[in-house]
Amino acid sequence: MNSMNDRVEPEVRAGIDRLSRKFFVGPGDDDTFKKWGEQAMELALDWLKNPEQRKIHADIGLKELSKIFSETELPLQGMEINEVFQECKTDILDNSVRINNPRYIGHMTTVTPWFMVVVDILISAINQNQVKIETALASSFVERQTLAWLHSLVFKKPKAYYDQVIQERGVTLGNMTSGGTLGNLTALAVAREAQLPGIRQRGFFPVFAESGYKDVKILASRRVHYSVAKSAAILGLGEEAVETLPVDSNNRLKVDGLKQRIQELKAQGTLVLAVVGIAGTTETGNVDPLAEIGAVCRAEKVWYHVDAAWGGALLLSKELGKKLAGIEQADSVVLDGHKLFYLPINHSMVLFKEESSLNLWRHNAKYILRKGSVDIGQTSFEGSRRFNSLKLWFSLKMLGREGYHLLLKQSLHLTDLLAALLDKDPDFERCSDPEICILTYRFVPKNLKEALASAMASSDHDKTNELNEQLNEINVELQKRQRERGVSFVSRTRLESTPYPGEIVVLRAVLTNLLTKSEFLVEILDEQRSIGYQVTEE
Repeated sequence: MNSMNDRVEPEVRAGIDRLSRKFFVGPGDDDTFKKWGEQAMELALDWLKNPEQRKIHADIGLKELSKIFSETELPLQGMEINEVFQECKTDILDNSVRINNPRYIGHMTTVTPWFMVVVDILISAINQNQVKIETALASSFVERQTLAWLHSLVFKKPKAYYDQVIQERGVTLGNMTSGGTLGNLTALAVAREAQLPGIRQRGFFPVFAESGYKDVKILASRRVHYSVAKSAAILGLGEEAVETLPVDSNNRLKVDGLKQRIQELKAQGTLVLAVVGIAGTTETGNVDPLAEIGAVCRAEKVWYHVDAAWGGALLLSKELGKKLAGIEQADSVVLDGHKLFYLPINHSMVLFKEESSLNLWRHNAKYILRKGSVDIGQTSFEGSRRFNSLKLWFSLKMLGREGYHLLLKQSLHLTDLLAALLDKDPDFERCSDPEICILTYRFVPKNLKEALASAMASSDHDKTNELNEQLNEINVELQKRQRERGVSFVSRTRLESTPYPGEIVVLRAVLTNLLTKSEFLVEILDEQRSIGYQVTEE
């Protein structure tokens, strides 16, 4: 037996010695580590530089791309880093979406500043686990400070309050999360425990049976993000518990309708668990009347949650933050760093007006997260978490509120520019008013525009619907072909909040790239016009 160990051990030791060179920076390894870093930086720089000269989508079909990644057996022998880097470049980077292209104006995934690449290196290098102080020393305090900064922007409590609680043990102002979806889930879970105490320990059925309620509803506008329905499903309420209410022509929740519906549901014995206001709708970038919704929720004693994943960054600007007036009335608010804070994915947070709210979900264990500890993982749904708060902390230090104000002003300026171009272009129809960096519109060729105007004027709904169905097909095909060309990109959705009966397909532009210029917007519309007429004539 000993002789067998003697034969195997040197081989194992030699293998470990080789692997350790890939894991650790040891004596004399500085040059190797720098070389690897330089190779990675070269790839990153090649990706980041001259974005306007790169096609948005690579000239490769989905079937061909799937073949590149169709090997089903795990690699047996490790490769040299040069080889892995080369595969990353040819197979992954060269076939990835160039979201930093200034003609890419289709989704909420923003271009990020170059310094964030370096920040991500720091986060990976120190590999702090935010669940517990023993695995996240300084980083725990960084996260608490960052949450306090943002909490003060949202809820505007006195400076003395934040001076006291910013690092106070047992006080939790919110959680960093991996995305807005988990933020919304956390907020609604806390709302459920607040409205139906005991569910966490005893479960939904006994607590609900004793409550005397017949049903549970969460109310929001028709522009609500789909993560709210997912959250309701996970919480055992069911997706149908989320009831969406009509919006006005500016895609904002109708407050009178909300108030009436709350009263109707209460009369039926239904618990209105929460109302979700939106500070920057995903489809149109509009903001609900937050102050008015807050007044209704206070009067009706309903939990008020605001999904500010898109628009929350405006609070960094004293001027632009006025668009979110009333957000401070919310019981909970979600903000996404990887949207208008210009951070790389993933970064989000959920904040609570009262520091006692998250105590409803405080959890402990014998070996970790002990009672009375400073561990910030005691109230988070996630266990192990990356030190992602460093991204926002670092960016706020680098740019400051003034820098963010300029970033946001430029994005809003681009949105207004596109709106002005659309309003004077006879081949397009704007379908929403610009508010926070998103605009919807559609291609409507002159002959169909005239026919549609005539049908609307004569209240001929059948003809109106027929023409809109034709336009829906044209705009769907237009958007697909523009995406395939890879020169520019906008997304699309369907809206019911227009002057027309039923839903219409609209193109959706998201204006957040600082490199986007007015002439690029003109080029994008010209390309859409050309494609649109091609489709119309086929």
